[in-house]
Amino acid sequence: MAISQPVFPYGTELIAAFEKCLSAERLASYYALAKGDRLLGIQLHERNTELSEALYGVIQGLEVTLRNVIHNVMTTSLGTPEWCDHFQWEEPELTAVQEAKAKITEKLLPSTPGRLVAELTFGFWVKLTAYPYERKLWFAHLHQIVPSTVRRKNLHGRLMEFKTLRNRIAHHERIIGRARDLPTEYQNIIDVIGWLDPHIQSWVRHKNCFTERYTKPLKRTRTVPPPASNSVSTVK
Repeated sequence: MAISQPVFPYGTELIAAFEKCLSAERLASYYALAKGDRLLGIQLHERNTELSEALYGVIQGLEVTLRNVIHNVMTTSLGTPEWCDHFQWEEPELTAVQEAKAKITEKLLPSTPGRLVAELTFGFWVKLTAYPYERKLWFAHLHQIVPSTVRRKNLHGRLMEFKTLRNRIAHHERIIGRARDLPTEYQNIIDVIGWLDPHIQSWVRHKNCFTERYTKPLKRTRTVPPPASNSVSTVK
């Protein structure tokens, strides 16, 4: 809430509107976290939005760094920025590359390597660290993207967790009050960014507001009553 913003007047009619427009089913899990306190449940929903917003940039730093680090290593290893056209893909990834190129063409843009890298999904890049690509990608090339002490299985497992978190945020789902500890997930993302590039890790760590928002006390705002009739000014 901005400093100059007045306290928002939560009332029964507003909560009813929340349940109608946001859906009672969606709010049910927040009400459960609040042990039936509907107003607190709404505030937890707001906190979820704040934390999702804060983590968006952190995950962006990871995703963009991952795809470009992979692209740079593969460009050097295969001797061309168009390495995607010279690699023996498994069928799902070959289809993903073809579909990404088609989307670029639909936008009436040249299909450059940079645009292809940006068009391919986070899931595509995560899959490149999976077991099916261990021999022809990881051992041959991608082991270079992280320190030698980091195993492919460990990196892939972390990335799969981040992919789940990313998708929950993208689909406006609840990320608080789960079995997974959110500060731990945040720190894991920061750690993996550090594996990929310590300079980007430092930048992301210092330019996000997750910890500040997570540790901010939740103010138990109660319903603000309407102004008394005698306090309403009359326009003449």
